[in-house]
Amino acid sequence: MVFRSPLAWLALTLLLLPWSSALQAQEWVKQMFEEVTHDFGNVPRGAKAEHEFILTNKYQETLHIAQVRSSCGCTIPRIANANLKTYEKGAIICEFNTRSFIGPKSAVVTVVFTAPYHGEMQLMVKGDILSDIVTDPGEIQFGELDQTTEKATTVKVRYTGRNRAWQITDVRSANQHLGVKLNRMESRTGPIEYELVVRLKNSAPAGAFSDQIVLVTNDSEYNLVTIPVRGNVLPPLVVPNSVELGTVRAGQTVQSRIVIKSNESFEVTKVECADSRFSFSPTPGKSAKVHVIPIQFLGDAAGAFRDTVTIHTTLPEGGTASTQISGNVVP
Repeated sequence: MVFRSPLAWLALTLLLLPWSSALQAQEWVKQMFEEVTHDFGNVPRGAKAEHEFILTNKYQETLHIAQVRSSCGCTIPRIANANLKTYEKGAIICEFNTRSFIGPKSAVVTVVFTAPYHGEMQLMVKGDILSDIVTDPGEIQFGELDQTTEKATTVKVRYTGRNRAWQITDVRSANQHLGVKLNRMESRTGPIEYELVVRLKNSAPAGAFSDQIVLVTNDSEYNLVTIPVRGNVLPPLVVPNSVELGTVRAGQTVQSRIVIKSNESFEVTKVECADSRFSFSPTPGKSAKVHVIPIQFLGDAAGAFRDTVTIHTTLPEGGTASTQISGNVVP
């Protein structure tokens, strides 16, 4: 659903709730966020703990995020995309500063919008940074890898507290495509150390993922410790998640393109879209690892649009993929 204007939403809120507070008056901003709070849980010192607050522009106007600020130095926010067109997604990335702070921490992150109207959104983050548990590296990062490829990486967990009976009793993850092998390093006098061999199975589906490994310890107070796990599994055919055409005048013809690629050469056999205002011009018979497909769109009817485009290729497996094209036609 696309709203005509943030101002229209604000006017409706004030009409129905004349006693609303200033926070309630920002409801039009809140409608764009998938979530507004996040708990990092128990995080080892030095761990790279980040969380993305995803937002989608549900209005006809282009939005501009002017700034983000945090009430505490324990959280460092940044803007992933400052300008969002209709239906375009963005993110406010909050990094928990586990290197400079320890103990329970929380912060209010304020997101300031200045276009098309002024508005603010408050995001809440919290967590507990453990001083006696350190991980090296600070996160489990698989990077980019092809689908059906298996990969393993190693992370060390060090306990520097005084409890010589401390131990990791179990390792859990909600991601069924992750496997973990736990090895305790022998040391009678030094810190207690474990080596975790984390394996991403070849059954992992395509797409970027951000999960976590949960260490279960025998510490009665902090028995669950999280380590972030990230990576991006590339499908046989890589297409953009979306293509934004922005604002189009009625009667205007605009041009854009879709860039698709694979690790092996292929041909584009057909491009489909239910919206007849689109036309596509792939090069017939061309075999290459990268294809640029020209797009032409005629804005003959006012209103926001979001259409699915399906691309067919000669790749034997995973040779069909889809993307979204969105924009807004104005009089």
